[in-house]
Amino acid sequence: MGITRGMASEVLCGRCGAVLTNPTAPCPRCGAPASGAWTSSRPQARKDPRVAAMLAVIPGMGHFYLGHNMKGIAYLVGIVGLQFFGLDLDLSVIGLAVGVPLELGGGTLWVFSIVDADRHAKQMEGPAPGPTARS
Repeated sequence: MGITRGMASEVLCGRCGAVLTNPTAPCPRCGAPASGAWTSSRPQARKDPRVAAMLAVIPGMGHFYLGHNMKGIAYLVGIVGLQFFGLDLDLSVIGLAVGVPLELGGGTLWVFSIVDADRHAKQMEGPAPGPTARS
């Protein structure tokens, strides 16, 4: 059996690449936390909830506006897919049993995506400024 040697005792900072002699302490060069959970200090861009809701009328566009691209793609594929297959099945014999519920599901998902885009834009907007005290 071999002996394990040379285990790394130094870690690199994930933000600036400096050698950290103490992996539990913040980086001495840039001050990044040792956990690697560094987040940018750049403030998030504010998005208007009304614009997000208006854009969400087109499936996925409200979420693309907010920067939630994967969610926008999911809503686009889900809504268009449910509407397409529901319409396709309406033209068949089993249309009432399967096609109509699929269309209703697509419509419900579409309305929910509009509400979801509005809600997320309001969360990104941040808290409203509190009342100012006047002397």
